[in-house]
Amino acid sequence: MLYSKPQQKRALETEEKFLNALDQCLALKSFNETTVDEIAEVAGLHRSAFMKRFGSKKGALLVLHSRYCEKTHLEIRRLRELKNSWSSALSVCKQSSVTLERLQRESFSCNRAMHEVFMESLKTDEQTKEIFLATVSLMREVQQHFFPENSQSETGALAATQLLVTINYNYVLKAMPALPRDADQRHSLIAECMVSALKSY
Repeated sequence: MLYSKPQQKRALETEEKFLNALDQCLALKSFNETTVDEIAEVAGLHRSAFMKRFGSKKGALLVLHSRYCEKTHLEIRRLRELKNSWSSALSVCKQSSVTLERLQRESFSCNRAMHEVFMESLKTDEQTKEIFLATVSLMREVQQHFFPENSQSETGALAATQLLVTINYNYVLKAMPALPRDADQRHSLIAECMVSALKSY
């Protein structure tokens, strides 16, 4: 089913209720365990209205995920706009890490559900790809801004982005408990790894 954002106020309110309900359900259960009936019940609306709006549970998840993607793109743009005040590659990488962890925490249930969908299909969602590539582009700008031309590479930008995304996600998932609990120490460590990748490949 091809999704189109509703235009009328009432339809927008209905969509918002369903998406908020889905987010609440995903905070308590996995995506596979969550049912459309439960989402509708939490929203205080009918199952048929959910299906008419989204077509499927996964369709609703993708719309919910788009909220996270929009916020992330805005933050990437904001970091780019601050380029004239960048003081070091380390500081930009650290700020990227702090920001990404915050976004991942705010949308944790949705991101965990998207990971669940990925593990079943082994296909990365297009919106997720766009965020990753936008971050790679930001890392390329960091390379160009701070490093000599002979130490800049697409591979380094890709590696730094992978470290940024994977380490933060797994920490939020509580799968990397050995990382420093102190946020400043943790993000400094992640930033050092990212800078090393940016310069090494």
